[in-house]
Amino acid sequence: MSSGAPDLGGDAGTSRVPALSVIVPVYNAATDLVECLDSICGQSFTDIEVIAVNDASTDDSRALLERYAAGEPRVSILDQPTNQGLGMARNAGMARARAPYLLFVDSDDTLAPGALQAVADSVNRSDPPDVVMFGYEWRYPDGRRVPDPKNATMLSHRAPLTTQQRIPLLKIIPVAWNKAYRREYLESHDFRFPTGMYEDVPWTYPVIMSAGTLLTIDRVCYSYRQRPGVGILATAGWGHFDLVTQYDRVFDYLDAHPELEPWRRPMLDRIAWHIPTVLETSTRIRAEDRRAYFEAASAAIRRHRPPGYLPPGRLGLKVWLIEHGGYQVFRTAQLLNRIRRQLDRTGDAAR
Repeated sequence: MSSGAPDLGGDAGTSRVPALSVIVPVYNAATDLVECLDSICGQSFTDIEVIAVNDASTDDSRALLERYAAGEPRVSILDQPTNQGLGMARNAGMARARAPYLLFVDSDDTLAPGALQAVADSVNRSDPPDVVMFGYEWRYPDGRRVPDPKNATMLSHRAPLTTQQRIPLLKIIPVAWNKAYRREYLESHDFRFPTGMYEDVPWTYPVIMSAGTLLTIDRVCYSYRQRPGVGILATAGWGHFDLVTQYDRVFDYLDAHPELEPWRRPMLDRIAWHIPTVLETSTRIRAEDRRAYFEAASAAIRRHRPPGYLPPGRLGLKVWLIEHGGYQVFRTAQLLNRIRRQLDRTGDAAR
């Protein structure tokens, strides 16, 4: 695959295969859609196709896509007959994609300048990688752009990562948009997004675990827009119990692939961090649902903890409390931990 940047121009729509497919799920995204598409189509690397999947938007998104595609032949529109959610829109885009590699860009986010060239350079190898993982930044309403601090420590390898080198990548938020994927790899493993609020969880971890070759790019390629109080993850309700269901799917995948057994303990560490964090540090779980959510988390830990294994340090204590301590004991431990942190901060300020 060439790493050059030929202008597709009138070639779009012919049998010519682009180097990269960029899939953009769109649902009621009129406010940000043009900026998103500009960030993709304005890249220095131009050998791309952009598949905009309109997930039955009810705002002006469809009309904006039509106008944009009329002036940009690399953009095609795929309409979902009904609103089916982010995962199903991505699946539809994957089925349409023609390029050897594909990426996902959410319609309220943007690509950083030079991102696609960096990806193209990474995949243009004699041993093409299955997955390329790149850095991202948090983009705030006040204009701040803050690179995730994990980028520098976890994405700095210059060669394909071993299993032990990949395990720390589990600590990066499980999202689909911070990676490029070899299409044949996805197809050979029949990777698809499930329904649900946390559909990226059972996509991200199996993709990382199963990749024959995984490369990283130590640079910001993606800008993740933050809107406090807006979006599904900012809404309290029973829908967040879906996180437990999606982790069950990850462990089902492990059960079906015994060659991935070395990943079981790291995945237990991850579930033991992620599920309680939603309970501890967010407003996603309503007060009247917190006990039920804790019990769901406890049951998940019991289902998936390898016999005889506890993570080291405080995480191991948390696993034990979730599995054995009961909700009131866990709440008391939370309170004591908050008091300890406050005392530590007070002591640091006094020094």
